[in-house]
Amino acid sequence: MSSSVSPHKVTAVAARLRDDIHAGVYLPGTLMPPERRLSAALGVARNTLRKALETLQEEGLLRHEPRRGMLVAEVLDTAVSGLFLLLLPSLPDCSPSTLTPEAMALIGSTLCACGGSDMRFHLDALPGGDPAELLRLVRQWRFRGVLLIEAENEALLNVLAQEGIPYVVVNQEQDLPGPATRVDFWRIGRLAAEHFLGLGHRRLGILGGRPGQYLYDRMLAGFRGRAAESGVYVEPQHIVHVISCSEASRAAALEMLAAPDRPTALFCTRDVRAYGAYLAARELGLRVPDDLSLVGYDDITWPGEGRRFLTTFPEPTADLGRRAVMMLVSWVKTGQMPSDAVICPELVIRQSTAPCGISKEAVTTHE
Repeated sequence: MSSSVSPHKVTAVAARLRDDIHAGVYLPGTLMPPERRLSAALGVARNTLRKALETLQEEGLLRHEPRRGMLVAEVLDTAVSGLFLLLLPSLPDCSPSTLTPEAMALIGSTLCACGGSDMRFHLDALPGGDPAELLRLVRQWRFRGVLLIEAENEALLNVLAQEGIPYVVVNQEQDLPGPATRVDFWRIGRLAAEHFLGLGHRRLGILGGRPGQYLYDRMLAGFRGRAAESGVYVEPQHIVHVISCSEASRAAALEMLAAPDRPTALFCTRDVRAYGAYLAARELGLRVPDDLSLVGYDDITWPGEGRRFLTTFPEPTADLGRRAVMMLVSWVKTGQMPSDAVICPELVIRQSTAPCGISKEAVTTHE
């Protein structure tokens, strides 16, 4: 904390705002007043106010909304008890106990959201996703509701809905029915293109996932659409579909970046793809960000500490888990199916992007 900011003042301001939030002065889902007006009303300097707002953000009472400001978070109501099912995803050709780093982050955030409550969870995974087996499990244990960490099997969701069993999908990445917490992949694509365009890049490329995968198709649509609005059209040879693997991404990026008309900026729809592109650039003698700007998505899959180098959209695992628990509790208490929660993370700008054509000191060791 800066020496010019009194910790006692920050604590006092945070306590005042916390009391106001609990008293309903600032309602859940509404924006806090602008900093200038709020600091004047409280009679404190803006840097003191910012530290107090950061404290409340860390407590989960506030959250920062890109391009909007500080939003009063919905208070998590866990005043419900009983046993719930947390259904884990299964990887193809792997045992149900084999989880990706992304899945582990989602499970952790979901369980953390229930801390201090009387909710208890039974963790399980269904090999093959058999709807009949799921129904048998729910009836045997008398679960009050079900949380599914991602879900690609529409039959599972349909049987839960038909039986009237409260459920919510945490981080639904497919074009399947809710209720679910979702990431706004289309807007992420737009914001990635907007960031590149603002830096003066006009030759844009994208390393996406396999065609037909909803989240990657949405990112690509948003990216191309925003670029087109500025008269920039992504060339077909600069759109490459590749699996989530650094070696496959390296090979694909190597071919793209070796061409004379290579992109100067590349949006990679997973950080592991960005890592592959980074390796390809280094192999070709291209410097990041001098010769190639990179943007990723997830802030999870770049190997090692080097991920702190990458400009990326962090996957909002904490919000995805927390909102899913809120939705499930609401359904159990009211009997009403909740609406989807759509979340768009803010771009975290680090060292992997720079203005087009402006040389900076090269960064070459971020493995």
